[in-house]
Order: sequence, then structure tokens, then C-alpha cells
Amino acid sequence: MLLTGCGSSSGSYQGTVQFDDGSPVQSGSVEFRSLADGSRYASRIATDGSFSLADQEGRLGCPPGDYEVVVVQIVLTEDLAAEAHEHGRTVPRRFADYYTSGLRVTNDADSTSPLRITLQPSSQSAD
Repeated sequence: MLLTGCGSSSGSYQGTVQFDDGSPVQSGSVEFRSLADGSRYASRIATDGSFSLADQEGRLGCPPGDYEVVVVQIVLTEDLAAEAHEHGRTVPRRFADYYTSGLRVTNDADSTSPLRITLQPSSQSAD
């Protein structure tokens, strides 16, 4: 997994989640958990892979700091549900658990670039 860019300490924290071939993760959610205090910032992932992180009260933003990251996707497997719902490519299950995702990011206070999360099958580190 490759993480690039960071957000500011105020305002929304936006970015995209994609696979290593450039295709977007089309459904699910992304969550950041602070290594300092355990606070969490999460967002649903839109069909184009975009997200905007918010705190547990719904305020957009994500303060500077170091975070563990998970990407969670619930895939419907029932035949009827699968026909009615297009979820895109499936995210490997290891990215859904803080203990196995290996995903980390540092949110720098002075950066204004959007975050791009790239899921790489063989890599578990972040830049």
C-alpha cells in the first residue's frame, strides 16, 4: 500500500482509494485511527474511489499525526443482491483489520495535497 499526500489540521480531509492498477475501490469505507490517542476518522468510499474523512461527530477533517489505516468492504454474495449491486473489484480482507492491514500514514500539518491510498497486493508499508 502506498500513501501519498496529507491533509491540513482544519477543513475536510479528502482523497482517493485505488488498486495498484489505478482502478478505484468502488465501495466500502476507510478509517484512520490515531496512534497517539486512538481517535478515529472515517468515510464511505464513493464509486470513483473518493472519500472525505470526518470525526465521530461528523465534523470533516483529520488532525496532524500518525495513523493506522483500514479499508473495509462488505461484499454482498447472495445471487439476488449481487445482481442489484455493483461493488467493483474486491478489497483483500487483510486491509480490513488494524492487526493485518499494515497500513500507516502520517498526516502532516503543512501539506495541502489530497491523500491517495493505493492498495498493493505484496506491499504493506506506506510512504
